Amino acid sequence: MSELALMPHQEEGVNFLLDRKSGLVAFEQGLGKTRVALEAFRRALNAGTVDALIVICPNSLKDNWDEEVARFTPSLTVSVVRGNGRERRKALAIVADVFVVNYEAARNDIAALRALMQRRRCALVLDESHNVKNIRTLNSICARNLAPLTDYKWLLSGTPVTNTAADMYAQMLLVAPVGQIPPRELFMLNMTLARDAESGLRQTRHYFTRKTKRQCLNLPEKRFRDVLVDLPDWQQALYDAARKGLLDEVRIMTRKEFASFAPTALTRLLRLSQLASNPALIFPEEKRTPGKFSHLDRLIDQVTTSDQKLIVWSSYVETIRALTSRYSDYGALSLYGGTPAAERQQIAASFQSLEGPKILVANPAAAGTGFTFTQATFAIYESLTWRYDLYAQSQDRNHRIGQNSPVTYIRLIGESTIEEVICQCLERKRATAERILGDTPAYDFIKQMTVAEFCSMVETSKLPNNRS
Repeated sequence: MSELALMPHQEEGVNFLLDRKSGLVAFEQGLGKTRVALEAFRRALNAGTVDALIVICPNSLKDNWDEEVARFTPSLTVSVVRGNGRERRKALAIVADVFVVNYEAARNDIAALRALMQRRRCALVLDESHNVKNIRTLNSICARNLAPLTDYKWLLSGTPVTNTAADMYAQMLLVAPVGQIPPRELFMLNMTLARDAESGLRQTRHYFTRKTKRQCLNLPEKRFRDVLVDLPDWQQALYDAARKGLLDEVRIMTRKEFASFAPTALTRLLRLSQLASNPALIFPEEKRTPGKFSHLDRLIDQVTTSDQKLIVWSSYVETIRALTSRYSDYGALSLYGGTPAAERQQIAASFQSLEGPKILVANPAAAGTGFTFTQATFAIYESLTWRYDLYAQSQDRNHRIGQNSPVTYIRLIGESTIEEVICQCLERKRATAERILGDTPAYDFIKQMTVAEFCSMVETSKLPNNRS
């Protein structure tokens, strides 16, 4: 028996996976998808219908799975697949109940994984399954090579509906019987012509289950606050010069030239965002204090004085390092892509402890999944990207099971800068999901603009009404 009782929605999830054998658990972040998959496997193992579980997940979540197995199903043995090719193949050849491998390694070890699945009756978990949403990627090709070798194919993703119809199509192909999902063109047409998302997803409803925190938990409220930051004169001058250079370059382009320029335009917009955030990202010799840093000083003083903890989310590594140093007197911790994997859970545990530091400076791409930061009642977004999934997942690090206080989210937005456009895009997430999270590149929404619309957006920091 597992030591911890399931919550009602988790019991539903377990029954869903065992009854259908294959499916997508689309529980919102923080509702225990890992717990559901492990319990479903434990019951299938005890029933004698499977022998082992293969978990393919993002590299940053391998240790999380190892810890979750120890917590929820301690009787199971785990092999976390690491190292070079020889070491990985050795880890896949030992006798264990659960094998945890990251997507990149799985792509290189398809033969070893297939051999394991042919040698033993395996259940297959694809965690954060939106990683296989594009049928042309190696992740998706790898998944399609493994899926036919088992009846138990369990996909886990907290953001399936915010992706495109194409994203859903690729995932449904893995869990539905052959012929049950219509051809891609018809699938897309059905989704496009549907009056709403619910009716559009009827063709896949049998193969996924969705639960939200609002449905399942009685969590404290989430509070949102946007702070428009006036850039100091020197920073504004740098921003204005870069904006003028971009506008002067684009205004003389033909429609065809601008369409080809779109990928470069996204990079140039990123540069504007960096200037609004921290000009030292572009000019390393710049030592003056950006406007956002001054605002952060005041906010952090207010929060820590009230004996509360906070997370500062930033999209830029050099800013994370600068802020960690700036708030070293508070004992600030940092967590980003460059943080050694072996140290990440230790940093999270230190921040989560009652006596631990009050400030964590982190990158949503590295710390937005797989961690619990419920000791933090404030989250401040120093900067944002166009990707809604990172924004949504990072919010759920401290608004999840175990949070007992209201959580306040503050976005620092450079006034009259491209950051206002980014926030507008994030707020229009449903309308802009295809452009931000879909199969097409992120710059596709730029290609759909006219030169005049793009210039207006850059100049006014407002998204055109008919664009998202």
